[in-house]
Amino acid sequence: MNKKRIAFLLYVHNPDDERVWYQQAESLRETNNDVFLISSISEKSQFPNTICFNNRAKPAKKTIKKFIEILLRIEPDKIICDNPISIIAAKRYKKQISGKPIIIYDITEWYPSKKNLVNLSFFKKIFKFVILLFISYYAGFVSDKFIFGECYKAKPFKMLFPWKKYIFLSYYAYFKQIKSYPIRDISKQCELLYSGNLTKEKGFYYVLNVVKLLAENNPETDFILKIISKETFEDSEIKNYKNLTIKLLETLSFLNFCEEIGKSDICFDLRKIDFENTRCLPIKIFYYMAAGRPVIYSNLKAIRKSIPEINKFGLLVNPNESKTIQQQIERYLKDFSSYKQSCENARKLAETKYNWDNIKLRFVNFIEENGQ
Repeated sequence: MNKKRIAFLLYVHNPDDERVWYQQAESLRETNNDVFLISSISEKSQFPNTICFNNRAKPAKKTIKKFIEILLRIEPDKIICDNPISIIAAKRYKKQISGKPIIIYDITEWYPSKKNLVNLSFFKKIFKFVILLFISYYAGFVSDKFIFGECYKAKPFKMLFPWKKYIFLSYYAYFKQIKSYPIRDISKQCELLYSGNLTKEKGFYYVLNVVKLLAENNPETDFILKIISKETFEDSEIKNYKNLTIKLLETLSFLNFCEEIGKSDICFDLRKIDFENTRCLPIKIFYYMAAGRPVIYSNLKAIRKSIPEINKFGLLVNPNESKTIQQQIERYLKDFSSYKQSCENARKLAETKYNWDNIKLRFVNFIEENGQ
């Protein structure tokens, strides 16, 4: 196919986002396309062909105007957008030049999301929800194609715009970025990993409760809870557990994260189960799988639907049932063969099915093809 000029217009993602830069943009560059990334939430970027400006504190209309100015300089054939705001900018640019660039809406986030409605009264929430929902569907209407990261977020757009082309592109890890480590007996020392915000909403305190129970009930085992987060926390009870160590790492670069996760033995995510969370597929689960490590996740509908083999390498649980989770992890502590099997199953599933190499050619063809 002919060489294309392709722009990623990012309103809610950094230019170094793992899915955008390290998978989508890289795969398009490998097929000799000119690829540009434009992000409105970073001051600068170390990557080539990226244009960054931080407009988060400014009205959306100013960001739209800035997006259009940059698009006029780049003149892309294809524009991949991550949000209705970037879609609106792409549409206005398209109208301004009276041209035919293809606008592709990459839908990985709920819009509106509950985070868009915090600290509002009931009636203001309803009003804002309706307005944002209208904007979301307008963005779908003016888009030429869709990329869907997961099935639940695709449903309304497939129902409203059944004639538009789309592709499902899940969040699989790129194997060449993941470092694997030997599987070891965890009966004497067990390193548990939590990565994310240190909030109840994201399940951090559920994780903390489970780890405390493990330390209390297994004095012969040294537990290390490794936390990867930009936040810090204090817990006065931790010092009461002589066999529990907290290891806090600041948020790592993506490649360092890929190198670090396999050093842990079990990976946690016990986020709250609600209407939105249960329909969101956590991206990190695929990276833990590729690293060959068992996972303990909240029992989310999105995981059950997208990874039907989850029980071969992990546990889906009620995050409130700390005692039950503790007992399930203790099976791994006492039965190395069971733990080893889960590690091997995780890695094998990632190698054979859940990896970026298996889907990147479909993505590239979908973006490069002519027409809508």
